[in-house]
Amino acid sequence: MESNEQYLSLEELKKIMSNYPLQYIVCGDCAVDLFLNEYSHMKEMISVTISREEMDMFNTYLTKKQFQFVIKTPLNNFEFVSEKELADYSKYYIYDGNKQKRIIKVYIYETKDNKWQFSHDYNIEIEDYKIYFHSLEYDVKYLRPEIQMMYKLYHELRDDDIYKYQKLIQHLSYYQFFMLRKVIGEQKLNKIILAES
Repeated sequence: MESNEQYLSLEELKKIMSNYPLQYIVCGDCAVDLFLNEYSHMKEMISVTISREEMDMFNTYLTKKQFQFVIKTPLNNFEFVSEKELADYSKYYIYDGNKQKRIIKVYIYETKDNKWQFSHDYNIEIEDYKIYFHSLEYDVKYLRPEIQMMYKLYHELRDDDIYKYQKLIQHLSYYQFFMLRKVIGEQKLNKIILAES
């Protein structure tokens, strides 16, 4: 299904989404790079996150642009699904038939009473408008680093990522650091901070 390793740039993503009336938030490595002012080019497939409440409008918008939807199966294969079938998923891909490849990874987040809910623990909530920063340079919203790290570190900490997380932690505000520690635990956070880089 994949033809090459060229990924969308932020500018290409913005062009695709230029008429979309609601918000989408860039996440993944791109969001980390934007926070650290180190964005240069895409090192991985670009990822965005949207609210489940806005999922239908988001998918309809992309369908009108002739894009298709793909999910990853339990056997690590990829299969096409219809717009209606996506209601059962929290992660899927946008597929460009002209380029014969997946171009955008989409994560769905849950909200309740206009609050983002952490998918691993719905007791952890943040006002929806507080989960992102806005890059003035690139004119795009991106997921706040402490939330990005909550997802990445909730289950495991890979040694290969420690240096990147050390760098991120150094740039967090006290509030961001407190939130991260509350979610992933002091022990895991200390392992990152005290590791030799």
